[in-house]
Amino acid sequence: MKTDWNIAAKSLDNALGVIKAVCHETPKVAIILGSGVNVLIDVDSPQVLPYEEVFGLAPTVSGHAGSLTVGRVGAAQTLVAIFRGRFHLYEGHDWSVVTLPTRVIVEWGITKLFVTNAAGGLNKQFQVGDLMVLTGFRDMQHPKLKETGLVPALMQPATGCKNALTEQILRTGADLHRENAEIGALRQGTYCACLGPSYNTLAEIEMLRRLQCDAVGMSTVPELLTAAGSKTQAAAISVITKVWGDGKPMGGHREVLEASHAASSRLDKSFRAVLREL
Repeated sequence: MKTDWNIAAKSLDNALGVIKAVCHETPKVAIILGSGVNVLIDVDSPQVLPYEEVFGLAPTVSGHAGSLTVGRVGAAQTLVAIFRGRFHLYEGHDWSVVTLPTRVIVEWGITKLFVTNAAGGLNKQFQVGDLMVLTGFRDMQHPKLKETGLVPALMQPATGCKNALTEQILRTGADLHRENAEIGALRQGTYCACLGPSYNTLAEIEMLRRLQCDAVGMSTVPELLTAAGSKTQAAAISVITKVWGDGKPMGGHREVLEASHAASSRLDKSFRAVLREL
């Protein structure tokens, strides 16, 4: 029998109440980490809450730790909330559960949100380990598509998501690359969110390339849509964990986690540099 995970999830008010009982100050920045992505592991004065305690359930996917860390970073001691892991639609959750962490962030009053994910590279110029700042996205996983089918989503242009925060990330990334060429230049492009959990077929990959998508994954768009129109400005970064090409093996989740771990140190440097400028 299928478990109804959504019944187990706490409400927004309950989740925020648990957090505020421990964390009495509102962080300046929140970060949501995707599969295998691990940054800011040595924050000062950390307070750690497991997702089971905050949200009433934990992620079921490998590479998602399922904990909230609130701590201070850098000389300015910027207070940051790091959500280590997320919930996915393909785990059986509904939209309200998938967006619960972001709704908590918005209601908490955090004004800056960085969202990360592990993504497959569609742009043939990309390489494994690249970091791509999202400047646009296509939504092919929203629940409304169950009623309409994918054709309306395919007919619509990509949704732009550039803002002052994405521009700041790109500027900071360019500065880091000039200072140290070993820190690769940031990519930018359009991300497509698919439902999953299976990876895309070669035919689907070709379709997405024709739609001018640069990367594809199974998350992030719910967070961006939830933050849109609120006082929380959101920006997203994809870790490119594979690049599909002729004759190349597709790989699986293990390869995704390996590539995410390898790229996390570069992403960590980028985040610390951005935090210094906020």
